[in-house]
Amino acid sequence: MLLEWLELVRLPGISTAQKRALIEHYQTPSKLLNASVQSLEKFKIFSGSKKRLINRSFKKQAAEDFQTLEKISSRGLLCGFIPFNHPEFPYLLNQIPAPPLGIFHIGDHKLLDTDQIAIVGSRNASPAGLKTARAFSRELSLLGFTITSGMAAGIDTAAHEGALDSTFPTAAVMGTGIDQIYPRSNADLYQRMASNGVIITEFAPGTAPQRSHFPQRNRIISGLSHGTLVVEAGLQSGSLITARLAGEQGREVFAIPGSIHMPTSRGCHRLIRDGAKLVEGIDDIIEELSTSRIPRAVDHSRPEALADTQCDILIYKLIDYAPTPLEYLIQESEMSAQMVLSQLLELELGGKIAQTPDGYQKLPTPQD
Repeated sequence: MLLEWLELVRLPGISTAQKRALIEHYQTPSKLLNASVQSLEKFKIFSGSKKRLINRSFKKQAAEDFQTLEKISSRGLLCGFIPFNHPEFPYLLNQIPAPPLGIFHIGDHKLLDTDQIAIVGSRNASPAGLKTARAFSRELSLLGFTITSGMAAGIDTAAHEGALDSTFPTAAVMGTGIDQIYPRSNADLYQRMASNGVIITEFAPGTAPQRSHFPQRNRIISGLSHGTLVVEAGLQSGSLITARLAGEQGREVFAIPGSIHMPTSRGCHRLIRDGAKLVEGIDDIIEELSTSRIPRAVDHSRPEALADTQCDILIYKLIDYAPTPLEYLIQESEMSAQMVLSQLLELELGGKIAQTPDGYQKLPTPQD
């Protein structure tokens, strides 16, 4: 069955929408690939494509793809192809316009049905932008979200690393074949995600990077996610395409504002002018998402007696110059985990504290 699906992926001259319609009619790739010309007449398929379908001239390529997947699996990695009509195909992805025929994956594909938030942005991000992406990724991961991005340089990489560095899995959508690492500088990240996360693509193995593929993969990044957060983006950034697609798919769009003097802030400012949610902290994201999309583990209670500034001061007082565990801060503050994490992010972005493997610690001030 897998080999026949791979043949269908490789079949040229027929759109993904047509392939899905054909499968819905014939039910299996085997029945479709063995259909007669007369049976195919009712479908609006060019005669040349029909001829290739009957002759199966793409069978050799599919066999090579099969061998590639077997080779990856032999290295002890979870690897395969999930067609759109399989029970484990991500539910949200089937709800978007122009969904893929199926997805190739390396890693734990079950992550694709968890609550996901996409974090995307400029390939040429500033140090502050990279720090912000890592911080939001880490805190959203702590709240139970899977961080999804495109493994591009810059903000995408920082988003993946923010989750992985805190031992949380993350998901990447590639614009190449599953066996192609792009950019090459992310070879280590690719290996980390294969072991602790999932990497997916709709493109056949061996597919090299092409400019047209990246806007195409962006619809999958946004389609898997309840919301898309843009950290930094220029006016020509592909992240704006992801944000636009998220809006068209009925998903939330978030953007972090920046300096008016930075070109990588202009895309975010345009998104905000066009209706994206302005984000200054985690609460801005959580409040916008509907209750049904929030992980059950999140406690949304909020102490009414404390204003945000009071909470900020309280949390800061509880943190020592030696690492202070998160569990201690939640217990001593008597706040919800969500509230504590939100304040920690604000303090970290303000340069007052830093996260360590053992917790959070104060940073020296000029007066110290």
